[in-house]
Amino acid sequence: MSVSIITPVHGQKEDYEKLIGQAAKQLEKQNFQPKEWIITCDEKSKWIYDITLPKFTIILTAKENNIAMKRNIALDKASAEYILFLDSDQFPENDKMLDECIEKSNQGYEILLIPEKFSNNGSYLKRSYHHLRQLYWTNSKQGIPRFFKKNKIGEKRYQKHMLHFEDRQFYNSVRNNAKEGKTENYLIHDEMFSMYSNLRKIRIAHKQEKRHKIEKKFRLKFTQIIAQTPISLLPGVVFLLITRTVAKRLLPIQDKTSR
Repeated sequence: MSVSIITPVHGQKEDYEKLIGQAAKQLEKQNFQPKEWIITCDEKSKWIYDITLPKFTIILTAKENNIAMKRNIALDKASAEYILFLDSDQFPENDKMLDECIEKSNQGYEILLIPEKFSNNGSYLKRSYHHLRQLYWTNSKQGIPRFFKKNKIGEKRYQKHMLHFEDRQFYNSVRNNAKEGKTENYLIHDEMFSMYSNLRKIRIAHKQEKRHKIEKKFRLKFTQIIAQTPISLLPGVVFLLITRTVAKRLLPIQDKTSR
């Protein structure tokens, strides 16, 4: 059995080099070694060529900074029996994650959901944001599978207009008649945070939701968020909820970036 790991990379070296390095370290430590780690960058993230990566790494370059396009390019190249989609700000919690994926595959599972834990480190607002993200991930029960038997994917590919949404149409089509499970081991998600980029992402996602009639995302009640938030993070979480609500409707964004 073999595994291809697919990671789209974007952004500045100073923001993502450490995260990619952490992922590289954790992948090299896996008891079950991947066949290949396919990293797809774009013209502005070619710094990836200059850093030390595992011997099983393959680097490809996309014509533009589009995550769906980068994943599709890597899918066309992937040669293993199983595919693991790993974002550039994610890495395995321990050295047993791929072991468990292979074990469950031997039990007949063709698609696996790998739970996420947000790192909750960094600045106060970043920790508040990670806490909020963890609440949504934990309560929504709508996590995205990341480990697939390649022949279940076949010729299916991601939609290029899905800039800030997970492509549920892709996942749902792959899920058809597949045996799906969940791992006990986690991915650590150390999502970057800056106030403007986060608000911009929210605004673009809102525009996409309307333009492409994307199914409504899960929403938590405000009272539930308050009840599940530590007092120390409550001011930050409330501030983020208010600013995100305003930005969703009012933040100026160039139309071509929202597709």
